[in-house]
Amino acid sequence: MDSPLSYVLDLPPAPPNGSLGDYLASHVTDNGRFNTLIDCLPSTNKRALISPDLSRPPLTHRMLKQFVQSFVLPTTGRSKPLHPNDRIMMALPTGPENALALLCVASYYNCAPVNASCTAEELRDDALRLGARAVISTRDAVERLELEQLYYQHGLEIYFVDGRPSGPAGLFDISTLAQEVPGSRSQSNMVLNQLHDQCLVLHTSGTSGTKKVVPYTLRHLIVGAVCVIQSWNLHSEQVDMNMMPLFHVGGIVRNLWAPVLSGGSTILCSGFDANAWWTLAMQLGATWYYAAPTMHHAILASKPPDVIPSKQLKIAMIANAAGGLLPSLAVELRETFHCVVLPSYGMTECMPIASPPVDYQLDRPGCSGIACGPYLSIRDPLDIEKEFPVGKTGNVCVAGLPTFDGYEVTVDGVKKMDTSVLSSEGWFDTGDCGHMDKDGYLYITGRSKEIINKGGEVVSPFEVEEAIMQACKDRVKQTLAFSVDHKVLQETIGVVIVSQPNQPRIGLAELQNSLRNHLHPSKWPFVIVYMDDLPKNQAGKPLRIKLGSRLGIGPLSDDVPALDRHFEAKTPSKETPLSRPIPCSRITVDVRAVQRACYRIPGVLDAAVVQQRDRAPMAFIQVQEDAGFDAADIDRALGQILHGYVVPNPLHVFRQPLIKTNGQYDFEAMESIVREQNAASMSQTSILVRDIIAKLLDLDSGSITDESDFFLLGGNSLLLGRLIFLIRKETDVSLEVSSLFTNSTVSRMAALIDKQRGEAGVDDDDDQMYQIDEKGTGLMSSVNLAHNYAVDDDPAFSSHGQKPRSQTHPLVLFVQAIPFFFFYPLKAAWTWTIILHGLAFFAYYIEDSPWQRLGALLSSIAIARLSSRIICPTAAIAFKWVVIGRYRPGRYPMWSNYHLRWWIVNQSLRVGGRGLFAVTPWLEKAYYRLLGMSIGKDVKIDSKAKIYECDLITIHDRASIDACRIRGFCVERDGYFRLEPIVIGRDCVVNTYTQISPGARLADGTVWGPQSSSHEPPAPDSYAAYNRNATPQPNLFVKWFIGYPIVVLVWIISYVPWFAALMLLLLTPFNFANQDSLESVIAWYAYPHRIGYHFLARIVRKTLPPLVNLIVGIIVKRLLGFNRAGSMRNASQIALLRRWITGQLLNQRKLNSAFQILGTHYEMTSVVYRAMGARIGKRVYWPGSGIYCPDPELLEVGDDVVFGSRSEVFTSDSISFDPVRIGRGAMIADRVVLLPGTTVGRRCVMGSGALSRRGGNYEERSVWMGQKNGEAVSFGKSQAPAEDEDMNEDSTITPFGRAYYKREANFFVFPYIMIVAIHVFSQAITAAYWAGGFAATVVGLHRIFDAYDQRSDWVFMDHWYRPALIYFAISVFFVVILPGQAFIAICWVIGTKWAVIGRRREGRYNWDMSSYCQRWQLHLVLQKPTMQGYGGHIMQNISGTPFVVWYLRALGARIGKDCAIWAGGKPSLQLTEPDLVTMGDRVSLDDCSVVAHINSRGQFSLNRLRIGDACAMRTGSRLLSGASMEPHSMLLEHTLVASGEITESWAVYGGWPARRLKLRRGQDAKV
Repeated sequence: MDSPLSYVLDLPPAPPNGSLGDYLASHVTDNGRFNTLIDCLPSTNKRALISPDLSRPPLTHRMLKQFVQSFVLPTTGRSKPLHPNDRIMMALPTGPENALALLCVASYYNCAPVNASCTAEELRDDALRLGARAVISTRDAVERLELEQLYYQHGLEIYFVDGRPSGPAGLFDISTLAQEVPGSRSQSNMVLNQLHDQCLVLHTSGTSGTKKVVPYTLRHLIVGAVCVIQSWNLHSEQVDMNMMPLFHVGGIVRNLWAPVLSGGSTILCSGFDANAWWTLAMQLGATWYYAAPTMHHAILASKPPDVIPSKQLKIAMIANAAGGLLPSLAVELRETFHCVVLPSYGMTECMPIASPPVDYQLDRPGCSGIACGPYLSIRDPLDIEKEFPVGKTGNVCVAGLPTFDGYEVTVDGVKKMDTSVLSSEGWFDTGDCGHMDKDGYLYITGRSKEIINKGGEVVSPFEVEEAIMQACKDRVKQTLAFSVDHKVLQETIGVVIVSQPNQPRIGLAELQNSLRNHLHPSKWPFVIVYMDDLPKNQAGKPLRIKLGSRLGIGPLSDDVPALDRHFEAKTPSKETPLSRPIPCSRITVDVRAVQRACYRIPGVLDAAVVQQRDRAPMAFIQVQEDAGFDAADIDRALGQILHGYVVPNPLHVFRQPLIKTNGQYDFEAMESIVREQNAASMSQTSILVRDIIAKLLDLDSGSITDESDFFLLGGNSLLLGRLIFLIRKETDVSLEVSSLFTNSTVSRMAALIDKQRGEAGVDDDDDQMYQIDEKGTGLMSSVNLAHNYAVDDDPAFSSHGQKPRSQTHPLVLFVQAIPFFFFYPLKAAWTWTIILHGLAFFAYYIEDSPWQRLGALLSSIAIARLSSRIICPTAAIAFKWVVIGRYRPGRYPMWSNYHLRWWIVNQSLRVGGRGLFAVTPWLEKAYYRLLGMSIGKDVKIDSKAKIYECDLITIHDRASIDACRIRGFCVERDGYFRLEPIVIGRDCVVNTYTQISPGARLADGTVWGPQSSSHEPPAPDSYAAYNRNATPQPNLFVKWFIGYPIVVLVWIISYVPWFAALMLLLLTPFNFANQDSLESVIAWYAYPHRIGYHFLARIVRKTLPPLVNLIVGIIVKRLLGFNRAGSMRNASQIALLRRWITGQLLNQRKLNSAFQILGTHYEMTSVVYRAMGARIGKRVYWPGSGIYCPDPELLEVGDDVVFGSRSEVFTSDSISFDPVRIGRGAMIADRVVLLPGTTVGRRCVMGSGALSRRGGNYEERSVWMGQKNGEAVSFGKSQAPAEDEDMNEDSTITPFGRAYYKREANFFVFPYIMIVAIHVFSQAITAAYWAGGFAATVVGLHRIFDAYDQRSDWVFMDHWYRPALIYFAISVFFVVILPGQAFIAICWVIGTKWAVIGRRREGRYNWDMSSYCQRWQLHLVLQKPTMQGYGGHIMQNISGTPFVVWYLRALGARIGKDCAIWAGGKPSLQLTEPDLVTMGDRVSLDDCSVVAHINSRGQFSLNRLRIGDACAMRTGSRLLSGASMEPHSMLLEHTLVASGEITESWAVYGGWPARRLKLRRGQDAKV
């Protein structure tokens, strides 16, 4: 047959469930019909290889086949003769000779083509890496490629292709570098490659930075070529115009093998020449071509004006290669050539992969086609075996022919095939992201490393490029979008611009303005780099990966002026490795050239140009008085002759002579005139806003008009906080951040200010002023009211004669050291004294079997714990009444006598705890009443409520108190604190995360919170349903006879490992030789083996019971079944029991205990929630504090969701069970409360303190924070992305997900097993460390008994007072040992901080870019000795003391004099980054959040925090990263100051987000 493979076009279509590659292989290579390449070559007299030299006749197929059949490589005898599969490097220039040589070598050997312009070093490295036996090149490359060294030093045969000067194209002769062995040119030495022999080996293109070796068998190449023939309908009449290189797979398979094997022909040019393309295509009759996008652009740009392509060319098909085909380019190609335009997709590892049918009409913009070779599938990047459904973005995977068999690797000098890149089912992950539609069309959204992640918003570079080409086609010839490092946003958008010939460069401002109708502002380019051509690899594929770093651009910030974001660079050659930098420099401005250009405009009489502070030119131009044009006309005219970035902006036009002083232009005077002209059209408020913006952005105020947009002028969200501060400072008007997102022009901001001023004017009328009494707070006013802190005659502000003293006064140091040394040691001593006496008592009566000893020990422990839980709270209550009595309202200086009394009482109550009083609600209320609280009838108080200063609190009948904070204490400015009564009215409801501050009087029947404070208006009455106390409980019968038995049984099972460890301790009988059971028990316990078992038991108790409880609890939950959505009123007892059991066995505290061992942030947490019935996606980042969720089975969480700490997800309340759904890529920040039925959309951000409404639907990509009027405050919504981008998995994956789950980080990421090992080890060491106190004590007691037993009978004999003496002895030991251990633990935290973290610096620290987050997490684990030991009271005992100041200074904090840190007691959150915090003198902080990091969907950065002199932050307030407080400012309870905001001196702030409060009192209103 003249064309052996022509029949493939007549084959029926491939079966629906099969791949085209496997189908064609069954008809071509696998049926015995073809075994060699020669079997496939046509033998017709039609053209095969065509030279661009018109004087050379084409090489026919018959000639080609005969030449291949007679091809012989001689030998010089220096090495062994060549054999099949021996590798031969080919360094030949592209052309007919190269094509013919490639076919010849591939027929007999293993061909390794490389770029002929490579360096000698590159050729040598590639040849040695591949184990090549020979090199084929040209004689003129001997010296350049150092071929003689390869021959003489490395033993490679060197062959030369000597092209024949005349005759058919491509024919050549072979010669050798040295003398060939006579008779070696024998065809008998040549053995044809069979189908499974390797015939080609290539390197990957290296766009990801690493070359890999890809070998091909003859079968792979034949099948790949036949797939191209069949999918593109190639036949003998078609002529390919090839200007692609023949050392890449696309050029080889699509431009050589496919045309030749189809019986058609290919024109083989030596390189790409856009001008020659038109001549050759017309003269040689090209019918199709395959080229890269940059080539398409060049071909279109070079079209001769007299050529009509549709009439004078025969081009019927154009195929795209090496990159995405922009829809706009495809349309232009079709309109120019009136032909079929086909995108295509392939890669070195598999060619081809996809292409549309040949009747494709561009009706699916952005697609790459359907599978045209291998099986094609979109799969889960974390599990390639899992296929994604239609439309979902994932990793593009291929399998089956012509997919390669794996990379070649060298292990110990032996070449092997690495098949690990293929899944068990044969799937290969291409590294590209995309999705498929229902018809099988593939849409590539980019490589994972090409995606630009701008501040958490994923931007596709293809979308940016397409928009630029559509909007700026007349100015931009080519463009390439890439990522640039940004100090705040992590990444921003840069573009390479190749300008149209004879056109000025487009500037950044022009470009952004052109993109207004094409691209959302968040996707506008931030940086421009001008080049003569796009940077490409050897295949002509644009290289965007690592381009920003290669250019040396960044990290940038928004402070960089626009002009300094214009760069110019020299286009690197295609052979330049990715590791080599590209020379790049900022553009320069020639002011004189700009001035000369102004004079070229007709009608311009004079021009003065000067550079502004940001180097941008500004111009003042005088025109004729009767000139009929203005500044806009001049601007357009200059834009035709100047590059966009040097066109003056602003440009001011004068119709009178320009002002000069002493012969020089007086720019200041002219600016003043312009400013007056602009101001004349602006209101006074607009002028004020204009000046503020100009100062903030360092701009000329004269250039800002009413319609100037803050964001377009260079503002951003961080600067927005400072803008609000400056406006507030100048106008006394507090604008909300959310309002400025939608009102960002000068005029709109001015309108907001005027509106508030108008409302304030109404409020100032005497008859409208809100009256408050001396103890009340303005809860119901439209203006948030608070106490008037400036009034000193209010009884609530009296100091009662108390005098301040220094924090480091000896008396202060002495008093504040007492709790640290005595309170907890005395409490622990009591427990151990009872355990020893109880064990001695029981041991005397038992038969001394192991089980009885275990019972005796457990009974002793139970009695000790019970007695401690009665005596310690009771003693603390008594201590309170003795030391301070009833609290006296007033405003007292810190470290005064009264403060020390209050402080030490507070410490005693915290250490003593509620003990047995916390067991039941009525005992809890009895505890509060003993402390002096007045509690009415039927009051409900949640066990998690934090209530202190009880005798200042009155709770009336039927009030319901959730997990809130109510206390009569608060910190004040300038080193003071305040005590004041609180009254909670009848039927009041106080919900979770609500702060009731001193002086509050809650009106009867009002509802407060969630997420609120007594300084804010009450919530709607319907919010009472969200109170935990209102949720129905199973009846008492169900609880006592089903619920509690299950809970007790699980508790017993959980502690079985501990019981087993105790059995090891108790295996040896007690020794009663001296008849003194106590002495015998002490001697028995002090034995070294039992001391060891004591440590073991403590370690087991801390590590295993939480895990066993988790496992057994989940089993119980699943056996009981899951609750479903439905009415709570109609809920069955079993449904209520399920909820109650979950709250007992799997509550937040118990889950956290398990996650302290398993790791809190990782996939195991998701596994646990899935086991509890929740639907959890992949790569969820869980908070260290865990989340509150009463019904996990009603929780749905999508992929890549990020949770902040202390969030609460209510899946049920007193109304119903309702699921909460959180979409993919959403962020649930710290302290968020999601109410039942809430749906959080994809990429939605529920910011800090956000409160959702019940059943609320929060749209995708919307941003919310805090709450106002009972619901989160909206901060707008970002522009929705293109559908394909939004479905791309990398569009939501967080840096944590990339680092931890994809292992895409530039540092070693701890594997999960290592994380668990660190947690277990730390937990075990912590348990053993704190077990040492009693171990040392019991050994010490034993030695005292041994030494003094006979000499001191009155002490050691069994007298009635001996228990007191034993308690005293243990107390002495504990007072010495335990504080010492606590001090060592504190030093451990300090030392490990500096060793693991070092000094923190401001900047960004994403999980995948820096090891900081991992080191921080490691240090948090290493802090366990201070968090878990000493009864958890180390930080409690030093809170509010100078000792905590010294501790924080040792960690790097800068703290002034007399600062009260955590003045109210143990903080719920410590200073997480103390070395980024600066405090002035006399600062008072209660249990607030001073956090210098910000984690926005995994975008992690650190910013400094500054707190001025005499500031105060009350409980529940929060200072976000980058915020600061001016001296004497204060944050009330539940107040959030956002990033970048500044609180003003002497101002008071409340609300979430913060609002400056107006402080008034009766008729003496003050602001």
